[in-house]
Amino acid sequence: MKRNHLQSLEPKLGGMPEAEGLNFFLDDLNLNLLMRFYVSEDEYEKVLPLLSKMGEVAGTELDELSREADQNPPELISYNRQGERVDIIRYHPSYHRLEEIGYGEFGLVVMSHRPGVMGWPTPFSRVLKYAFWYLFAQSEFGLCCPMSMTDSAARVIEQYASPEIKNKYIPRMVSTDTSELWTGAQFMTEKQGGSDVGTNLVTAKKAGDHWELWGDKWFCSNVSADVALVLARPEGASAGTKGLAMFLVPKKLENGERNRYRINRLKDKLGTRDMASGEVTFEGAVGYVIGNIDSGFKQMMSMVNSSRLSNAVRSAAMMRRSFTEALVTVRGRKAFGQALIDLPLMRESLFELLLITEAASSAIFYTAHVFDQAEGNHEESKKLLRILTPLLKGTVCKQARYVTAEAMEIRGGNGYIEEWVNPKLVRDAHVGSIWEGTTNIVALDVLRAIHKDDGGRAFISDLEKRLSGLKNAHVQRAAELCRGKMEKFKEQVEQIVQGRSLEQEISAKRFMVRMYHLFTASLLLQEAEFQLSSNGGYRKLYLFIHYFQRYLHLEDDTGIFDKNVNEWLDAIIDWESIPENIIDPLLTVMEKNVKVSSKAPTK
Repeated sequence: MKRNHLQSLEPKLGGMPEAEGLNFFLDDLNLNLLMRFYVSEDEYEKVLPLLSKMGEVAGTELDELSREADQNPPELISYNRQGERVDIIRYHPSYHRLEEIGYGEFGLVVMSHRPGVMGWPTPFSRVLKYAFWYLFAQSEFGLCCPMSMTDSAARVIEQYASPEIKNKYIPRMVSTDTSELWTGAQFMTEKQGGSDVGTNLVTAKKAGDHWELWGDKWFCSNVSADVALVLARPEGASAGTKGLAMFLVPKKLENGERNRYRINRLKDKLGTRDMASGEVTFEGAVGYVIGNIDSGFKQMMSMVNSSRLSNAVRSAAMMRRSFTEALVTVRGRKAFGQALIDLPLMRESLFELLLITEAASSAIFYTAHVFDQAEGNHEESKKLLRILTPLLKGTVCKQARYVTAEAMEIRGGNGYIEEWVNPKLVRDAHVGSIWEGTTNIVALDVLRAIHKDDGGRAFISDLEKRLSGLKNAHVQRAAELCRGKMEKFKEQVEQIVQGRSLEQEISAKRFMVRMYHLFTASLLLQEAEFQLSSNGGYRKLYLFIHYFQRYLHLEDDTGIFDKNVNEWLDAIIDWESIPENIIDPLLTVMEKNVKVSSKAPTK
């Protein structure tokens, strides 16, 4: 196999290496395998040069621009020199160049809406679309928020709005010409409620052919958006989320004047500092009802759910970037007379990051595949997507906080300095588990998807179908390990279906994490089967065994596995051949351990 840039790095005493100038696609053989697995051979061959171009830009210009924009956050200009209220957001030129790359050159918003982006003959599938986002977000996370909201807002408008609204707004929102583009946002959060959207107080009053909105929104990302979808309560509507309607609120009115809302201030955020989030007061702002006036919250949640998957994709991307930075560091730096990569505990740290990162990539691209099927009106896929979206949001986004912090520690003191990329990754990673619902909220949403939306049955059916479709003898043996863990999980799902309890809510996060590990372990098996069928060796099956041992079996006696990691880590990183005789002993030990641990205790 041809050696890539990451493989060719040699330790240099006193060196301070970083992942500068890499092609994030060509140096990611795992992403390459996932593309071969999920898309047709013809599409794969056609998309390779486009992904390679995105990988090159992400590893060079995009990375430089992102760091510069992060250090030069936007500024709110409330008044012009004549003392008139203008509420203009002034961005650094580097941010505008990021917009040109994201919205324009690669069409990351429009690529799944219409054909023709980068010469592609059809709208991009979700799998292919998120491959580009995965590469982009390894350098720039902040802009992904406005792009994601613009994308999902256009989709909501297309699905629910009147023909007049669609014709006026959608062409500008899915434009690749940044001089014509209208970006989108969702203004939902209020002071008194936060995640409890049912307590929202912003009101809407009918005024002829439109409505007027009054009140305050507390956290509005992409506050400079041209089009905001806003939840407000029409006068006389019921309390709670059922009384909320969705309104399209343009930044400018038909006569060119600014709409009647003001930006009070910008948020001084921990991360995503190059993207403007602010506080807004509506003072009779003109708004137009989108869809059914009694279904605003449900319609908004369809936008939020799409953003949740996008959020998980971005978090997985930051994990991949963090792993890359850690790998470059340990291969290019020495300590105590050795390359860091040769120190046993450092090898363990690096393997852990690799394992978590690859599992996350498996989860996001499979879910993107399910999204494609759901958009084709496959009912079972819709139910499955309903539960996978919060599942990934609650786990992958949380894991990104750990992985980015561990990669910072691997780099040592330099990792803590803002001149290096690690602090930005750590800061940006933290917002992933807050936006679109905190971890607690989405863990409860997983329970809700099981209890009310048939999500648990769809999840189990999908899991069983995947495990039963495996053909390779070694992979089948490994699949039996997963089946052994499924019985208890099925019992828990059935209990949730029967009725929610206090105990279930208390353990919701732990349940969600176990569910995620079972899900991703099965995906690693599916990829292992594909790799073996392509004569690609046992690497993915090797990763499954270690993933299962660490996150599903939790065996205390890990000696054979630890020794094995130390011996084969370099081959795993470089995608070299893992021989069959390495797999058999590990499977045998795992089978014995699982069998012993499953015995009922004697009295």
